[in-house]
Amino acid sequence: MAASWCLVPRAWCLVLWLGLGVWGVPGAEAQTARPDLSGIWQRAGGGPGLTADEPPMTAWGLEKYKAAKPIHGPRTVSPAESNAAELRCLPMGIPGIYFRPRTFEIMQMASRTVMLFEVDHMWREIFMDGRPFPDVPLGTWMGYSIGRYEGDALVVETRQFRGWDETMHRWLDRLGHPFSDDLKVTERFRRTAPDTMVNEITIDDPIAYTRPWTATMTYRLRPKGFEMGEFICNELMLSELPDMRPR
Repeated sequence: MAASWCLVPRAWCLVLWLGLGVWGVPGAEAQTARPDLSGIWQRAGGGPGLTADEPPMTAWGLEKYKAAKPIHGPRTVSPAESNAAELRCLPMGIPGIYFRPRTFEIMQMASRTVMLFEVDHMWREIFMDGRPFPDVPLGTWMGYSIGRYEGDALVVETRQFRGWDETMHRWLDRLGHPFSDDLKVTERFRRTAPDTMVNEITIDDPIAYTRPWTATMTYRLRPKGFEMGEFICNELMLSELPDMRPR
């Protein structure tokens, strides 16, 4: 079989064929060694906050936190009174989008990993090609993400977010914890069981918090054949749920 495609003597063909079987093509070992995180996932349990403890806020962070009017947690207000960005159909960013009770899909490729969110049909591109962050701040809703594999973990660093301002309250979670344009989020995704993925999230925002702090989220894999549904935020806000409409 080897000689049918080989243009060098049969002995060398056999060596080449066996070599490809053992060592593979360049880079193949690194690709097959990466953790498999593909599939459709959904957050499993947990409350409306990233942590049970209050994160270490700066004076700026505490001021913005007190200005928040969330619809979850101990400071709950009605949806009509809330200033949550999600009730205005604005993107929640990372990690805020994980708090919506909706699924997301992870698709892994050689040069990038893509996350497709059912919420607002948002997509997140994680570049895996070793590029640096752009020199010019982009101020994006979902941030600019660069990833790498470390053992059994996918490590993703995200920067260049569009942070807090007076007209749109975008928070790290559903309790109203703010973030600024200087936010850096580092995530470590690990598959700890066939149907379980854990995400260790480190928040580093010197404007909003006095030091970096870490939280953990757990996700469950949806059954084979599960399909994500259509999600139209404006239709939800303006049709059958008048109490959800912000004033």
